[in-house]
Amino acid sequence: DDIFHGRSQPWGKLVKVDSQSEVLLVNRECTVGRRKGCDLSFPANKLVSGDHCKIVQDKSSGLVWLEDTSTNGTVINMSKLVKKQIHMLQNGDVIYFVYRKNEPEQSTFFFLF
Repeated sequence: DDIFHGRSQPWGKLVKVDSQSEVLLVNRECTVGRRKGCDLSFPANKLVSGDHCKIVQDKSSGLVWLEDTSTNGTVINMSKLVKKQIHMLQNGDVIYFVYRKNEPEQSTFFFLF
């Protein structure tokens, strides 16, 4: 791998629903949360846990899953995960790191593989 481009090409991405901005997934494990050290950080959003969840790609099988590590849960395609729960991700899944029926969220993403 070429030194200047880091480890490897992105294997997937999260696309922000309201703005179409993209978060490229390069590491096999991508952390999401309010903490500054997270790969995808929401420092201003009090409803996001410090360590909210992680998105993991298994190198050998290529399968991708989201593991919830939050207080309030993560919603994927309208089904809610609770702490320690794991959900296999498919191309086009909609992930709500914060789910509020009445407000369009800045923390809602499409997962693209």
